[in-house]
Amino acid sequence: MFCVADISLESFEECNKKISINTLADYRVIYERYKGSYRDLSTHWCNFQEKYQQYITNETLLIERTYDDPSITHIDECLYDLCITAPQDCALENIYTLIGGKFADYHFKGTVDRIYTAYQSIFNVWLPKSGFEIDDRYGFDIYRKIDCNTMYMEIDFCIPIQ
Repeated sequence: MFCVADISLESFEECNKKISINTLADYRVIYERYKGSYRDLSTHWCNFQEKYQQYITNETLLIERTYDDPSITHIDECLYDLCITAPQDCALENIYTLIGGKFADYHFKGTVDRIYTAYQSIFNVWLPKSGFEIDDRYGFDIYRKIDCNTMYMEIDFCIPIQ
């Protein structure tokens, strides 16, 4: 699902059309860390949202931070955080601030099976030719739309740059 050997990367021009450079604010989030396969994300997202449903409003952002590339890290050893933006009065212990700043936002629209290819296009095609360098902050993904029946998604892949 994630490590397809025969993938077709986007050209620089195709990738560049989907990217905007933005300065993002810090996000104060409720989070939980998971270790395992990215294939389990949908199950973990359902459980996470159910657990924190009292904090979710129409303005809440669903944010995911992945730490590992499944083509390098064993598929069952990948680390990721599931997050939702937290209300200011939230006193939970599992609160974290995602550091904002300058990001390349790749606006992904497609099915889950295309996410790996999109990421490979960003890092192997777009970034080397873009004039930007990766920053030492962590990137994250902001989910804008999810259709659980078709697995169609609209996600902003936020890549920290300088």
